[in-house]
Amino acid sequence: MDNRIAFDEIYDRHWPKLYQSSFNVCRDREISMDVCQEVFIWLWEHRNSVHMISSLKGYLCAAAKYKLISYIRKGKVKQDFFTKIKDLPDSYTIEENLEVKELQQIIGQITDQLPIKCREIFRMSRNEHLSNKVIAERLGLSEKTVENQITIALKKIRSALGNRSYYIFLLL
Repeated sequence: MDNRIAFDEIYDRHWPKLYQSSFNVCRDREISMDVCQEVFIWLWEHRNSVHMISSLKGYLCAAAKYKLISYIRKGKVKQDFFTKIKDLPDSYTIEENLEVKELQQIIGQITDQLPIKCREIFRMSRNEHLSNKVIAERLGLSEKTVENQITIALKKIRSALGNRSYYIFLLL
């Protein structure tokens, strides 16, 4: 796939779908564009080694999905959301929103039911905004253990929130 014209055709054909899929998840124009660009940059840089893709559309969608997950894990989506919140008028605060208060209360109740170590790690991560590395150092654990405990907590929260789980990105 060393042909620039072929690559341009692939880009033109698949970029809108990748962008829309990313935007539907994160609701952020810049992040969605970054995700798509990174996927296509990777594809171009690896064009000589990528030969056995049976479904290019499926491959690109999966790549965009994993790239977006990476953004979410790194906190780029959440951080950008909070940056945008600061731009809201002073008369509007997210804490006044009844639905947000209710979700925060539900998340608090769910985290109260987590095992002690899992709850402690989750709260250090989300309430104190500590990195996995700092949490691991403070508790004498491996970073992987900290990551696993946060994943467990998030799964339980998402499960308990059910169809409201899309709000989790706003609060966690």
